[in-house]
Amino acid sequence: MASDAPAQPMSLKQRLRAWWEGYDLSAARQGAGEADAAQGAAPAEPAPAERKHLNRNGKPLWNATRIEVAEKIWGDGFATPGGTDHIPTLVKPFGLNPAMSVLDLGAGLGGSTRAMAKQYGAWITGLEYNPVLTEAGMFRSHKAGLARQAPVQGFDPENFKWPKRVDCIFSKEMLFTVKNKDGLIDAIEACLKPRGQLLITDYVLEKDAKPGRDFQSWKANEPVEPLAWTVEQYSAAMAQRNLDIRIAEDISDMHRTLILDAIQALVKHLETVAMEKETKIAVVEEVELWARRVAVLDDGVRVYRFHALKPADLS
Repeated sequence: MASDAPAQPMSLKQRLRAWWEGYDLSAARQGAGEADAAQGAAPAEPAPAERKHLNRNGKPLWNATRIEVAEKIWGDGFATPGGTDHIPTLVKPFGLNPAMSVLDLGAGLGGSTRAMAKQYGAWITGLEYNPVLTEAGMFRSHKAGLARQAPVQGFDPENFKWPKRVDCIFSKEMLFTVKNKDGLIDAIEACLKPRGQLLITDYVLEKDAKPGRDFQSWKANEPVEPLAWTVEQYSAAMAQRNLDIRIAEDISDMHRTLILDAIQALVKHLETVAMEKETKIAVVEEVELWARRVAVLDDGVRVYRFHALKPADLS
């Protein structure tokens, strides 16, 4: 007798693999490795400066194919969830206007940088750690006619300094990979004007959670080792620097919805196109990355938005 129980909904990876009709990602990866080996000896060990821009498997974090896939998922100029329509919601507390200057730390392809410049007329400098994203982001700012108002430049978050004071600093899901967070927050406070504002979103650890399998998978498979803080650590770090926290908001549900909606739209799009193997592999790897990030939101990790004010200069 057939069961009347409803079928369980497929996960993101299951939906993608169903579309794939048996495409074997692990075999494709193995085949790619064998092809590389056939070219000769193993590649030389990268220099330390280059190693910083590789993932934990020694491969470049970003290339043209991954950028193409990311923009297909998140929208032109974006490499992470939340496109042009989402940025105004995040930065609303700033009250941006054309007289204000902003640093966008971890700007990626510069989508948020340009969105703030276009929406509010403010002067935004996007700072991105990865050189491939930096070059691609600056190209897009040039193309948009925003090379002066919304440039994208390289920076090192582990050793951050900025020569001018600015009105606002924005960072979207970047700090969880930074080792020297205390040094970065010191530098942020130093380059904010009196009454300046800091707004960051980031992955944070739940203080009393007992992480399970999804957490271990996330921790082991993130492209860059996750070094997330708790909400309490962020609060203490800002208080030590006299940054007055006005918002400490759990936005995990919003983050999850942005990811799931985008991946569902991607799967629907994939049903209408044919792709080369390299692109197919990049698509599955990107979906797997975000599927892990969705799963870990229920296993010891949340996404928070912090908004803090620097006090007036009383000297």
